[in-house]
Amino acid sequence: MTFTAVKRTMVALLCVATSTSFAQYHNLYPCGECAVSENNGSDLRGFIKSNTKELNYIGGKVNEVSDNGWGYLEVKTVQVPSIGQNKNLNYSEYINATLALYKTKDGAKATWWARQGNTPKGPLVSKITDGDVQAGMDVVRYNEVTHALEQKEFALVEYYNDDYNQLDYDVLLKNYILTEHGTVKNINDYKSIVAFYDTFVTKFTYLDDPMLGNKSFITFFTANGTKYMGYFNIVNGKLAGHLEATDIQYEKDKDDLVKATFKKLTGNVVYVYGDDIFGLEKTILNYGHTNKIKLERRKTATNKKFNNDK
Repeated sequence: MTFTAVKRTMVALLCVATSTSFAQYHNLYPCGECAVSENNGSDLRGFIKSNTKELNYIGGKVNEVSDNGWGYLEVKTVQVPSIGQNKNLNYSEYINATLALYKTKDGAKATWWARQGNTPKGPLVSKITDGDVQAGMDVVRYNEVTHALEQKEFALVEYYNDDYNQLDYDVLLKNYILTEHGTVKNINDYKSIVAFYDTFVTKFTYLDDPMLGNKSFITFFTANGTKYMGYFNIVNGKLAGHLEATDIQYEKDKDDLVKATFKKLTGNVVYVYGDDIFGLEKTILNYGHTNKIKLERRKTATNKKFNNDK
């Protein structure tokens, strides 16, 4: 092949690559009708149909044990086609849409949102569609749900797949705890979860404090025989957390759990909070020492405020 031919080939490949890269973000908006009712069951209507009973059962329990002081969401991420300039659906450029069901004091509401161009930090998108009235639940704009959750001490968000965009919750919610659906197997554990984190939040003078910006938290408690661990960062002056059930059987499990948890923390000062930390003392100390992370131990009876520590 001559130099000229090689050059032409390289230019052609560059054009294809550039075109592909541009096409990835060509369509900004999701198909709203698809998100609600026209996506072969992977839509809000399908989520409502499959989850209303459980939403009322679990969400009702959370409302009951928190005296309606907590909010409860079930969320699921689905892919919906984007809309091109000609208004046709583009099935080669999917956009992730978040479907959400919210248990209210007296009923339930459904909503959805997406990000323009399917980018994590793109502007939020949602719309009213003709399919809303047939969805099987009151469908509202996402800001109606998030405004209601702003009044709560915590929002407990159970997700059905882990390809969610955490930035959504950082922006839309007050204090929140994400947990994978099925983590809490005993309905009575929700009472312990609410009570534990209601106490935890009293250990802060206030959350919108610049002094907390470099601090993260790992929490431990047991409910009805299940050992729970939650970790939190301070994001936008709020607690952004994740809750999981632990199953530590071998020493390697300890190393893996501690390493995976610390990778999710943003603070260079980490508080270890709880009365029993499941035999992880040595593992946590070793990790902190090796990675030059300052560790602070707190038990639930402490009167110290996290804000006051330098």
